[in-house]
Amino acid sequence: MSPFRKASRSWCALVVLLGACASQHPITKLVGGHQITTRSIDAEAYEHVSRAFLYEEQERWNDAIAEMQRALNFDSDSPELHASLSELYLRAGEEKKAEEEAHASLAIVTTVNGLVAKAHLLRARGDVAAEVDALRRARNEVDFAAEDDDAESVYLELAEAELHNLDVPAAQSTLEALTQAEPESAGGHMRLTAVYWATGAMAKAEATLHAALAEEPNQIEALAALAWIHAALGKNDEAKNVFREAVDRSEGAPEIAAAFARFLVGLGDTKEAEQVVDDLAVPESSLDADTRPGHVELERSAHRYDRALAILAHAREAGLAEDETTRLSLTQAAILKEEGKSGEALATLKGVARSSPLFFESRLRAAELLRDTGKVDEAMRTVEEAKSQAEGDKGDKGDKGDKDDKDAIEIETALSLALSEEKRGDAKAAVARLEPLFRRHPDEGRLVLLLASIEERRGNWHHALDLAEGYLGKNRGSVEALNFWGFVAADHDYALDLARKRLQVACSLDPGSGGLLDSLGWLHFRAKDLTQASLFLEQAARLEPADAEIQWHMGELYAAKKNTEKAAAAYRRGLGFKPEERVRRKLEDSLAKLAGGKS
Repeated sequence: MSPFRKASRSWCALVVLLGACASQHPITKLVGGHQITTRSIDAEAYEHVSRAFLYEEQERWNDAIAEMQRALNFDSDSPELHASLSELYLRAGEEKKAEEEAHASLAIVTTVNGLVAKAHLLRARGDVAAEVDALRRARNEVDFAAEDDDAESVYLELAEAELHNLDVPAAQSTLEALTQAEPESAGGHMRLTAVYWATGAMAKAEATLHAALAEEPNQIEALAALAWIHAALGKNDEAKNVFREAVDRSEGAPEIAAAFARFLVGLGDTKEAEQVVDDLAVPESSLDADTRPGHVELERSAHRYDRALAILAHAREAGLAEDETTRLSLTQAAILKEEGKSGEALATLKGVARSSPLFFESRLRAAELLRDTGKVDEAMRTVEEAKSQAEGDKGDKGDKGDKDDKDAIEIETALSLALSEEKRGDAKAAVARLEPLFRRHPDEGRLVLLLASIEERRGNWHHALDLAEGYLGKNRGSVEALNFWGFVAADHDYALDLARKRLQVACSLDPGSGGLLDSLGWLHFRAKDLTQASLFLEQAARLEPADAEIQWHMGELYAAKKNTEKAAAAYRRGLGFKPEERVRRKLEDSLAKLAGGKS
C-alpha cells in the first residue's frame, strides 16, 4: 500500500468528507456504539471539495490545496477538511503546513482522518514508532459493526507500519483481527498469507488463502498465490491444478498463463508449457499496443523466442510510430539476450537512432551487454557518448523538470560506469565515482545500494551496512534495502536477530520471491537452524531452479547435513548455469573441499 491513502479512492470517502462541511446545526446520533456527528452541506462547499478531489486525481496538488482552502472558508471547524488539507500539503512537499493542518484537525476533535494524516506526516519524517502509535489510535476509532468505511484501510495501514517497525508478530495480530472482523477483506487475507509465509507457517498461509477463496472464488491474486505456495513446497500436481483454475477464472489472462508456463518450464514440462500458450494463441494481426506485450511475454515464458520475435516483426510491418518501433527494438534485444544471442541483441540496440528519445536507454543496455561479455572499455565509451548526446538533447532550459532529467542521466551514467570499473578490477575508482553523487542524492535507492554492494564486495561490509541503514531510515519499506542489509549481515554472522526481522519483513512485503526466500534461508543456515534453512532454501530452489547462487546455498546446506552426494550435485548444477565469477569461485571452492573430504 502507498504510504498515503488517496481520499479520492471512492465516492464514499467524498460523501463522508462533504458530510462534514459547513452547517449551523450539527446532528448527533449513535451508530454501533459510536457517536457520529453530521452536518447539513453548503452547496458551495460541495463544489470546492469535489473539485479538490478531481485535482488530487490529476496530482495537481497546489490546485487541490486552493480548492480545499476555499471549502474551509465555509467551515473552519471541520476536522475532516483540515485532515484532507494536511494530506495535500504533504504530497506537495510542505511538511510544516501539513503538520499545522493535522494539528488543527485533532485540536477540534479526534477523528480517524486526523490521526491518519498525522501518521502519514510521521512516516514522511521517518518516525515509524510514532506512526504506529497514531495508527493504533485510529484503529481504536473505527468500528466494523458500524460499517465504517475507513476500518479496513486503517488496519491495513497499521499492519504495514508495524512491518516497517520490524514488529512482525504485531502485524500478524493486526491482520488476524482484520480478517476475523471482515472475512471478505481480500487485502487482509493476502497480507496475512505473506506474513505467515515469511515466518514459515506454511499451513496457516494455505488456510488463509483457502478462507479468502471461500469468500470469493474468483480472487485471481489469491489463486495465483496458492499455486506458487504449492510450487514452493514441491506440491507440483496441486500447483498445476490451481494454476489451471486461475487461468480459467481469469478468462485466459496472459500474465496468469505466463506464470503457469514459467512454472512448467522450471519443472522441465516444456510441452505442457507450450500447450498452455497455444490454448491462448490469437492471430498476430489481432494484437494491438495493449494486448501485444502480454502475448510476447507468453511466448517468452515458454522459451519460444522465435514466436515472440515473430510477433514483434509483424507489429513493425503495421506502420507504427517511431517511438513504438523503438520500444519494440528494446524488447527484441531483451529476448535475443535471453536466448543467448548477445551479438544480435547488441546490434539491435546499436540500431536505435540518435534522434530517438530512447537512445540513451538503448545505449545503457548495450553497455551492459558489452560489460557482460568482457568488453569493458567499449562499454564505458558507449555510455559516455550516450551521456553527451542525451545532455545535448536536453539543452539548458533551467526548469525543474530539465534539472531532474539531467540528474537522472548523470546517475544512470555513473551507475553503468561504476559497474564497468568494478568489472575491470578497479572497485576503488567505482566507489570514488559514486560517493560524490551519493552525498548529493542520499535517497536515490539504486545509487545507495550499488555503492553499498561494491563496498561489500571489496571487503568493507560494515560500511556497506551503514549505507543501507541510512537509506532505510527514511525508506523502511524498501524491499531491496531490507534484503541487502539482512543478507550481508547474515553472510558475516552479524546481528542475526535483526537480520532475521528485516528479511522476514522483506518477504512479507514481497511474498513468493525466490531471491528473498533464499536470503531468509541463508540467514537461518548461518544461525545454524538447519530445519528452517531447509524450509526456505528448498522453496527458493524450486521457485528459481536456474539460480547458481541458490544452488551454492543448497550445496552448503547438504554439506552441513553430511550429504556429500547431494551437495556435489548442487554445486555442479550451479556451475552448469555459467554464473558470474564471484559465484563460480564459491561453487568451485566448495566442490574442491568436498573432493578433499573437508565438508
